[in-house]
Amino acid sequence: MNSFVEELFITSGMASATAHILAPLALLLLLSLIALCCGWICTRFLMPAILKLVSKTSTRLDDYFVNVPVLRGLSHIVPGIIFYIFLPYCFPETQPGADSPLLHMVLLVAVKIYITITTVMLITAFLTNLNTFTTEQDKARNHHIVGILQFLKLICYCMGGIVVIAFLFNRSPLNLIAGLGAVATVLMLVFRDSILGLVAGIQLSANRMLKPGDWVTIKKLGIDGFVEEVSLTTVKIRNFDNTISTVPPYTLVSDSFQNWSNMFQVQARRFKRSLYIDVNSIRICSKEELGMLRRDKLITKEEAEEPDAVNLTLFRHYAERHLRSNPLVRDDKWLMARQLESTPQGLPVELFFYFKETDFVKYEQLSAETVERLIAVLPRFGLRLFQAPSGHDISKSLTYAK
Repeated sequence: MNSFVEELFITSGMASATAHILAPLALLLLLSLIALCCGWICTRFLMPAILKLVSKTSTRLDDYFVNVPVLRGLSHIVPGIIFYIFLPYCFPETQPGADSPLLHMVLLVAVKIYITITTVMLITAFLTNLNTFTTEQDKARNHHIVGILQFLKLICYCMGGIVVIAFLFNRSPLNLIAGLGAVATVLMLVFRDSILGLVAGIQLSANRMLKPGDWVTIKKLGIDGFVEEVSLTTVKIRNFDNTISTVPPYTLVSDSFQNWSNMFQVQARRFKRSLYIDVNSIRICSKEELGMLRRDKLITKEEAEEPDAVNLTLFRHYAERHLRSNPLVRDDKWLMARQLESTPQGLPVELFFYFKETDFVKYEQLSAETVERLIAVLPRFGLRLFQAPSGHDISKSLTYAK
C-alpha cells in the first residue's frame, strides 16, 4: 500500500524523494482518521444502541456490567487495535532481519502503551461495577468484597505499569518482573505497614469479618459505632457521638473486636446484669411472710408449703417466672437468675437472658423496666440491695446519735 501511494504521488508530478517521505505520513494520517471514526461510531451509535437494549431486559445484572463506563472503555480500545493492526501497511516493506523505520518503532510502542492503558481502564471500570453490585444488592451485601476488589485494582495498575515500562525499554514484561524480585526485599521493609494493611483488608473481606452497616465495638481504642466504609487500607466507623474513627485493617485482624451483626440476624440480644443483695437481709421466711407472698402471687403454692424457705431463693424463682412470662423475652434460650461469688459489696444475683428486641433504645428501655420491677419487689421478700453509705447517711447517723 505504501508503494501504491508513493507511485500516485510520483505520477502527480512529485519528486521521488519527497513522495518516499510523504507516502507514509499520508497513510498514517488516513489511518488515524479511520481509527478515530471507528471510535466515534462506537461511541455515537453502538453504545446508545447497546444501552437501550440492556434497559429493556428484565434482569438488572446487565445494568451493572454493561453500562457507560464499560462501553466507553471498549470504544477507546477499538481505535488503538485498528491502528495497531494496519500500522505496518503505512511503511515500506523491509528486508528480513532489517530494522524497521524509527517512526514505525515509536508509533508501535506508543499504540501498545495506549492499548495497555485503555485495557487497564476497562478492567478497573468492570471491577468498580462489581463493587457497586455487591454493595447495592441485598443478596450480595453479606458477601462484601471491597478489599479484594481494591486489591485486584491495585494489581491491575501495577501490571499495567510494568507492561508500559517493558514496552518503553523494549523488554519482555516477564523478564522485567523477574528483575524486580531483587528489589522486593527492600520494598517490603519500606512499605511494611502498607503491605500488612493490604493483606489485612483482604482477610477482612475474604473471611466476612466486617462489612458496612455492622455495629462493632473496639474497647481497646474506645470505638463503638457502625461501619461506614471498608477499604483496602482503612476502616471508617461512625461512633454513636457522630465522630468518625479511622482504623487500619491490620489493627482489626491482629487484635480482637466485637461485631454485633449476628445479634440482629438471630433477633436475640443478651441481658446480663447483677443485683447486689445485702447478705444481712438474707434469712428464712416465717409462715406469715410465706402466706403474704402467696396472697400477693409472688410465690407458688408449693413454695409456700416448703419448710425453711429462704427469701433469696424465693426471689430468684420469682425473677425467672417473671422473665418467662414476658413476651419480649426469648424463652428458647438461656434464662436464669443465678448466684455469683460473694463480694465485699454484697451477694450478686445475676440476671441472664435474651430479649427479642435488638434496637438500642428499645432494648435499654426494656432493661431498665425489668431491673426497676425486680428492685421494687425486693422489699416484699425482706431483701435489701447493698449500697455503700454516703456522706448524707453518715451525717444522719451522727444526728441520731446526739
